[in-house]
Amino acid sequence: MERFIDSKYNRYVIPYKRAGQFVRLAFLLHLASILGLAIFLKFGVLSISALENGSRTFFFMYGFFSVFGIVLIFLAQMDAYSRLQDYKLAKDLFFENGFQKRIANLFIYSHCQREAIKIAAIDIGIIDKLTAYYTSLGYQWFHLIPDVTFHNPMVFFTWNFWKKTFFATPYRSKYFLW
Repeated sequence: MERFIDSKYNRYVIPYKRAGQFVRLAFLLHLASILGLAIFLKFGVLSISALENGSRTFFFMYGFFSVFGIVLIFLAQMDAYSRLQDYKLAKDLFFENGFQKRIANLFIYSHCQREAIKIAAIDIGIIDKLTAYYTSLGYQWFHLIPDVTFHNPMVFFTWNFWKKTFFATPYRSKYFLW
């Protein structure tokens, strides 16, 4: 099947729609990026003033927090990009097959993944089925920590976790422009 192309959208509207969808998909991750920017700026200014005052201890401490802010921005945006890839894949799979539990189970591991495919389900029109399924599994809005961390806390040190969370393979949607 060819990609869905609607004649009412021209080439100037599509990038704005895609950017809006990216913000909508990973809203909490974008807020984390803004927090990282605030941390970077605040502690960067503090570290410069500590250096001017001759306090090396505070300079290194503030510098550490400043670098933490940059790392937070970087990781949050990488995670947001990975959730965009999950969204596009889930949207295509739901469009092809309708709601199926096996598709929903592919994206069940973290809160960010569940939220991304909920938006895909809203776009397709199957959000009620998806929400009912996740509710039947016991997921609530406050389940933010990935499930696998409760069974294996050392999972953060595995390549598979990092690959799935931050380095998702780029996916090009077959049926939709955004």
